[in-house]
Amino acid sequence: MVLIRLVRQRASSLLLLLGTSAAFACGSVAGNAPVAPRAVVAPVAPAAAAPSDGAPESSCPLETPEQWQQFLERYAGDARWVKTCEDKPCDAGYSRLVRQKIQGVLDRCQSYLAAHPPIALCTSNLRDFVPSFLAQHSEDSYGFTVDNHTYLAAQEAADRPAGMMQPPPGLIAAMPLRVNLEIAARKNGWKYITHDTALGGVRTFVFIPDPEGRFDQWMLLNFVKKDQPAIDPATPMSFIAVQKKDAAGHDLPQVRLHFRDYDLVPSDGGFQLQLFEDRNGKCYSCHPSGVRQLIDRRTQVLEAQPVKGERGYDPSGKTAPPDFAYGRLQELNARLGSYGLPDWEGRIVPAHHGPAIGSALGCTACHDGSLRGVLTVSSSPRQVQHRVHDELVMPPTPGLVSLLERSENRRVKLSPSERSRLEAALQTHEELNRDYDESRLPELRRWLLEQPCR
Repeated sequence: MVLIRLVRQRASSLLLLLGTSAAFACGSVAGNAPVAPRAVVAPVAPAAAAPSDGAPESSCPLETPEQWQQFLERYAGDARWVKTCEDKPCDAGYSRLVRQKIQGVLDRCQSYLAAHPPIALCTSNLRDFVPSFLAQHSEDSYGFTVDNHTYLAAQEAADRPAGMMQPPPGLIAAMPLRVNLEIAARKNGWKYITHDTALGGVRTFVFIPDPEGRFDQWMLLNFVKKDQPAIDPATPMSFIAVQKKDAAGHDLPQVRLHFRDYDLVPSDGGFQLQLFEDRNGKCYSCHPSGVRQLIDRRTQVLEAQPVKGERGYDPSGKTAPPDFAYGRLQELNARLGSYGLPDWEGRIVPAHHGPAIGSALGCTACHDGSLRGVLTVSSSPRQVQHRVHDELVMPPTPGLVSLLERSENRRVKLSPSERSRLEAALQTHEELNRDYDESRLPELRRWLLEQPCR
């Protein structure tokens, strides 16, 4: 099977290609259904870098501290600041308003701000936040400070390890059947696990470390239904390379994450992979701490077997040690947890995404920017809901995950007292999640107005 890597070049011609969309990881946010054929256009600069309306800086419309304070207060409490793009397309109209009415004014007033330090101070949070907001609400980018063309091209620059961004041909050749993917993984010594997703359906993770230790590759393939035998072609294959060394083999101070979504395109005898530059899922929204660990419990679907080179390897895939899949889950989570916070290389500046959210719930005890990435208004509310309510892992409470696991699998019936405790926990965590969600806008407004204009 041939791997097609398609990166649109900066050209005036248009290529009409059949595209798909998906709401997962860095996939498109428009849903899981295929979309109509669309024109693939040349990359555009990120919204945050768009020019203002062309008026000269001398036309700065705000001249007094009172006017600047009114300007801040006019926009600081707008609820649209905290809407993410995960469940529906980004609000292009509001992004246009922000670009014209807020970023445009800030651009026109650069000289004024440089000459008036107190005003520069009181607007500093807004001036940091607006470009990050626009990038996170761009309709054709992953949400970084550079456009997708630049981001994807840099992943294969001369200072990056060769082959880091290429999924192995053997994996592609095994598509689309899940059974063949797992056979290929076992035969090639690629550790894998298939389990329930937090978003519904089933997914298979494949982990492939570089033999020289320069990077790790993580690939995720989705199955819409638990009993679906083939991958879902409407959902891209999410791919993350965790870079640990540079091209010369020198260790990096922090790992670097490289995200891609490969579209799955049916072809004679299987699938090909295509890489489009207009994918618009926001990687940082779901990955504020870098890579995410897998659901750490025995879900209804949890399957893995030893691979070639491991003790207990069975080429037929018919036997595995007791509870092997859960042990594999623990092993993969340990690997994912070992990376620490990533070096975003300036393409994400967490401090520019607003204040840390969740201090009243204790979130900031761990999500402090050192142990884990801070949660901001850019962070996915849906992922927070999964962690807080659906999975009962945040805030950590001993015994709850075990009760949830037993309730789902029904292997051991819960006692009446255990059932009551689980139901009470679900109610409490629902309230905690609501409190978190309702705190996002007030926290952002407080931060934007932190320094009064004088």
